[in-house]
Amino acid sequence: MSEVNRTAETDWQARRIEATAIDITPHRVKTVSGRFRNWRRLSTWPLLLFFFLTPWLTWDGNPAVHFDLVKKEFHLWSWVLWPEDLTVITGLLIGSAFALFFVSMYAGRLWCGYACPQTTWTFLFIWLEEKIEGSRNQRRKLDQGKGSRSQQLRRLAKFLVWAVLALATAVTALAYFYPLKVWAADVLQGDISAMAMAWVIIIGGLTFINAGWLREKFCTDACPYSRFQSVMFDSFTRTVRYDEQRGEPRGKGNPKNSQGDCVDCNLCVQVCPTNIDIRDGLQIACVDCGACVDACDQVMDKLGKARGLITYEPEQQLSFAQRWRLWGYGMAATLVAVLTISSVFSSEDLTVSVQRDRFSLYELTPQDTITNRYVLNLHNRTTEELQVDVMDGEQRLARLQIAPGSRAGQTINVERQLTTPSGKINLTLKYNQQQQSVEVSYSNPYASVAAN
Repeated sequence: MSEVNRTAETDWQARRIEATAIDITPHRVKTVSGRFRNWRRLSTWPLLLFFFLTPWLTWDGNPAVHFDLVKKEFHLWSWVLWPEDLTVITGLLIGSAFALFFVSMYAGRLWCGYACPQTTWTFLFIWLEEKIEGSRNQRRKLDQGKGSRSQQLRRLAKFLVWAVLALATAVTALAYFYPLKVWAADVLQGDISAMAMAWVIIIGGLTFINAGWLREKFCTDACPYSRFQSVMFDSFTRTVRYDEQRGEPRGKGNPKNSQGDCVDCNLCVQVCPTNIDIRDGLQIACVDCGACVDACDQVMDKLGKARGLITYEPEQQLSFAQRWRLWGYGMAATLVAVLTISSVFSSEDLTVSVQRDRFSLYELTPQDTITNRYVLNLHNRTTEELQVDVMDGEQRLARLQIAPGSRAGQTINVERQLTTPSGKINLTLKYNQQQQSVEVSYSNPYASVAAN
């Protein structure tokens, strides 16, 4: 071998990285106590209880919350939404979006860290993982193949617990569309549909994969909210921040040799659910959960130093009243909420639509009168049967019995004298000691001839 080739071989060997030196183990989160963890529990546990307990609640003998896709009815306690209520749902979505913008601009990704289902279930899975498998170091040893037989059995038990939780999540999610009583009866009779089983498998599998394996990868690679959050952030937004002036330069685990307060213990990275180092600055993957703040505060307490090296504060302070953009988001959310709620309370129990009969706009009768024919469509939006009388002045044109939540159609004839000109006519619908007026267009092409 020539001297040139020998030198190149030596350089390549020097630059080569041994495979054993590369840490390919997954990110294992270390749980830490503190005020932010307590606040997160105060927000996530009620949400979890609401999710799992709501399908068991009833209202007037029916599920309190039921999205009936077959009948196209959305039951929310005593409130029933129908397809024609799309404007209400749209208003709720728009108002929620403005509310999210308001919260994001004031407190960063507060939704992600304290209410997002992905974060909520991820922290729940992590909590179960630590309770069953042990500390972070024990889990990392098991990832590297150094765990004992007992630890391997613990990991198997963890997967079983995860699977049960994922199955419970899937059944509960489906219960909002498939009531639990019906679900239980079908299971006992062996008559559960293949579609329901398919959804249980899909939802349960996605829950298991997302909260068990994907975790931070979903937040960093798939979540769309993290991509447009920068549009709503400014220097006055509360976010998790590292005080670089106070912390740098870092000490390598020895506070006596450190000029800054950061001792480079790396706990802030170990407790981060998205596996980032907040000391590198604000990053798109940060969900503002505050776990790194709790960890750093504990270290500062042990070292006898002031808390706040990592804090949940804005870069610049500005009073709430001076933030006009924030006020704009809040006012928009409030306005949409008021309009949506007012439209709900002002909606009628009976929805009415009237159309002319396309095959017979008007008809001359043997009694020298003109009749106009209309098709009347009614929708009973209540949970009670309605008896509806369609009145033209004192004359009753039709009487309909409409079951709760049902629709009914009726053809009616409005009769007038030959001299009655074309114009608007008001019909009255009476039901449950209520009445509702409907305006129709009356057509009489013979009126001018009869008048002459």
